[in-house]
Amino acid sequence: MELLAPFSGTYDRGAAAWRGQSVPLVFLAGVPGMKPLPVEGPLVWMYERDHDVLAHVSRADFERRMGPPHGRDLEGDGLGPTDWWAWRADCGLTVAVLYRERTGRFHVFTGEEEIDHALAHLAWWSREVEWRADEGRPLAKNGWAVYRQDDTGNRHDVTVMPVRSHAECLARLLEARAHKQWYAVEARGTPPPQWSARPREGWAVIRQDEHGNRAEVLVHPSEEVARKLAAAYGSEPRHKQTYFVVPVAPGV
Repeated sequence: MELLAPFSGTYDRGAAAWRGQSVPLVFLAGVPGMKPLPVEGPLVWMYERDHDVLAHVSRADFERRMGPPHGRDLEGDGLGPTDWWAWRADCGLTVAVLYRERTGRFHVFTGEEEIDHALAHLAWWSREVEWRADEGRPLAKNGWAVYRQDDTGNRHDVTVMPVRSHAECLARLLEARAHKQWYAVEARGTPPPQWSARPREGWAVIRQDEHGNRAEVLVHPSEEVARKLAAAYGSEPRHKQTYFVVPVAPGV
């Protein structure tokens, strides 16, 4: 989704990107970061009233974590002085945040299907959020589900997203703050027609819990490296899990 463009009063929320179904994926490390988004031309979302999230948090704390504003508009389209931040994450997510001095509230623009993803990048959870555009709406039936599982084997869907790489990123972010829980991604429903994906080849590191549930952590072309990674993961006991390596058949 692109949030910055010559102002037209609307912005394109983008199309779903599918990469094919697979076994559930779990991620343990490598939480992606966000980089300031280069800004050229008018700021579309400065004039867009339909934000996706309204949040109330300490401005000082936000700046300590996320840095100073990337820009400032003294008029704020008639809503008073407004500071703004805009990022593109390593995973490809684009998110913009406005701070309205008049209300002391933060407005987040990202796309309704990416709300959980954006909030995770901002390290905001339910206590900071006053309103969100998808509140009360059922999860999508088709897409990539991010679910959590606790140490007793209970599963719960967090969200269903149209873009697999974004769902995988959200799983990593949630996993990084999990306590006696792990997060995985799996396909749900019937994906629409998809483009040809590059076949995966190499060695998969698999995680298995005490209930026998398995999830792929990563695939590496080198068996030696994959086994070293599995050993490293297994050296830190967590949630009664074991790690092992299996070959990935070409074309899978």
